[in-house]
Amino acid sequence: MVRSNKKSGSDRIDFNRDVPEILFRKVDGKCSVPRCKNPTMGPFHESDGAVNMGVACHIYSAAENGPRGRGGKVAEFISSENNGIWCCQYHANLIDKNKGRDYPASVLFAWKALAEARVLKQMNDLPSPLGWVESIEFLKFPVLKHPPKVTLSRRTLMWGKNCSGKTSLLEVAAAITCSKYAERFNGAKRKNKNGKLEDLTFSSRIVYSTVDYLSKEIDIEITGEHITRHENQVPCLLPPGDLEVIYCSEDDSHKIKDEDDIDLMMRLLNVDKITLFALARIGAKSVMPGEIKFRRSMGYLDDSDDLYPLSKENAEPYYELVFKKENKERFTTYGALSGSEKERLILDFLITKAREICKQRLTLLLIENQGFSLDSHNFKILLKSLNKEDFQVVVTLPPAREKDLLDITSQKTILNSLGYLDSWGLAIIGDI
Repeated sequence: MVRSNKKSGSDRIDFNRDVPEILFRKVDGKCSVPRCKNPTMGPFHESDGAVNMGVACHIYSAAENGPRGRGGKVAEFISSENNGIWCCQYHANLIDKNKGRDYPASVLFAWKALAEARVLKQMNDLPSPLGWVESIEFLKFPVLKHPPKVTLSRRTLMWGKNCSGKTSLLEVAAAITCSKYAERFNGAKRKNKNGKLEDLTFSSRIVYSTVDYLSKEIDIEITGEHITRHENQVPCLLPPGDLEVIYCSEDDSHKIKDEDDIDLMMRLLNVDKITLFALARIGAKSVMPGEIKFRRSMGYLDDSDDLYPLSKENAEPYYELVFKKENKERFTTYGALSGSEKERLILDFLITKAREICKQRLTLLLIENQGFSLDSHNFKILLKSLNKEDFQVVVTLPPAREKDLLDITSQKTILNSLGYLDSWGLAIIGDI
C-alpha cells in the first residue's frame, strides 16, 4: 500500500483513492526529486514483505492555507494525479518546509514531468528535452574568499552587491555552451611567495539532470590562456549535446567596426544567419510584441532625393533591422529605437531562441545586464512573460528594482508577496 501526505482536517481536499498508487507506478517507485537516490520501497528488516518509504505529495495544497496554497485550482484538480508528485520521506517533508516557499509549484511540476519522462524513455525509448539544472558554482576563484555558488529554482532572481561574483558566475556557466564567455579569465596572474608572476586557475561546475542522466557534471577550468572542459571528469572537446546555456552580455550589444544589424544580432545571440532569420520570422511575442524584418539599407545621394543601397566598408551589402510594434502601422529601424526598446527587443529574441531550443534539449537562459534600464512596469512584464515559458531562467535583479521586489525588513531577505513572483526563487550571492 502506497501512502499520501494525508492529514486530518475538514477543509482538506485529499487525493482520490487510486492516485498514490498511480503516482508510485508512473515514476517506477523512485523519488521525483532530481538526483535523489533514496529508495521508496524495500524489504522489512527481519520479516517477510516490503515496507513503503515513499509519499504521494500534493503540489498545490490539500488544505486551503497549506504549503503553496491552492493556486486557484478547482477541487477536481487538487485531488487528481496531475497535482501529485511521488517523493521519498525526506523530500516529502522538505518540500513543505517554510510553507513551501523554497519549492514553488512550478519547480515541483517540472520535477514531476522529468521523473515521468525518464521512465517513459526507459519503456519506449522516447527522447525528451526535459531536465533540471541544479546548480552553478566556482570550485576555484582565487580573488574571492568565498567562491560564488547558486542553487537554481525553475525561475531564479539573483541578487548581490557589486564584485560579489554574479557576472563571473553567469559567464562561466555560459562558457559551457560558448567558450568565449570564459575568455575574461584568460591570462590572470598574481605574484607568488617568491615574487614571480604565476597563472591563476579558475574552475567552475554546472550540475544537471536529464531523462538519460540522473546526475551530470560539466566542469570548466581556465589556467592562463588555456580553457578545458570536462564531462563527468572526462575531458571533452565539444559542449554537451543535451544542455544549452543562453547568455547575452550588454557589452555585446554595441556595434563593432563594419557591422550591420544582421552581423550585430548574429554575434549578440550566438546564432548563424539561418537561425537569425528563423527567429525574426517568429517575431517578438513577449516583452515587446511586434514584427521583425531585415532589409537592405538605403541612403540619399548628396544634394539629391535619389536613394541608393548602402554598403559596408568591405563593399558587402549593409542590412538593417526594422521593427513594427503590435497594432502599429509603420516599421522603425533598430537604430531609431530608444535604449529601453532595444533592450526589450533583444530580450524578445533571447526568449524566442530559448523557447525554440528547449523543444529539443534542456535549456537555461541567463539574463544579466540586459533589462537593467527597464522601468518597474516593463520589468514586471518581463518576469510575467518568463513565467509562461518551459525553460529555466536566471535574471539578475537590477539595483533600481530592489525596492519593488525585495523585502529586507526581516532577518532573512525574501521576495515581496506579489502574485507574479510566486514561482520565482531568490538566490543571494556574496555577503549582504
